[in-house]
Amino acid sequence: MRIRGSVLLAACCVAAVTVCALAASIPAWLDEAITGWNQKNPASQFQFLGIKDSYVWYQVQRTAEFGQKEIRDASYRLATAHGYQPTNDEELVTTGKPPSTNGPSQPKKCWKRSFVLTLGGTSNTTTVDGDHAGVQQRMLTSMVCEDGEYWDTGFRVLQ
Repeated sequence: MRIRGSVLLAACCVAAVTVCALAASIPAWLDEAITGWNQKNPASQFQFLGIKDSYVWYQVQRTAEFGQKEIRDASYRLATAHGYQPTNDEELVTTGKPPSTNGPSQPKKCWKRSFVLTLGGTSNTTTVDGDHAGVQQRMLTSMVCEDGEYWDTGFRVLQ
């Protein structure tokens, strides 16, 4: 019984380290896309805010020219410009807790959208129903949250 408990504890520790490692990294394409956006749009730059709850969070100044529709469109264009396709025709309105620069995180009204990227198959075999074996998909979720004079936008990529 002790050996099984020790093995289970070790497996949980490995899983926790793996989740933390995934949550503490930013996909290179996203970092490059944000850098490119910032160079082309000096008045509405995405500033790195932090990593929380497996989301990479950025903050964008709210202006009359860059409101709710514009930040949502910009966030979603970053995903679709890199091959991600929306999983649904519409967004969901929900709550999120982006990192806070002045105290504990508080729930905020957010717009959430999920995307999927289909990667090429890793083998030439097919399944019984004709699908390609080894096809991989990567999920991306984007959230845009109201935060006073800023917009908080987060991206979560699941491998």
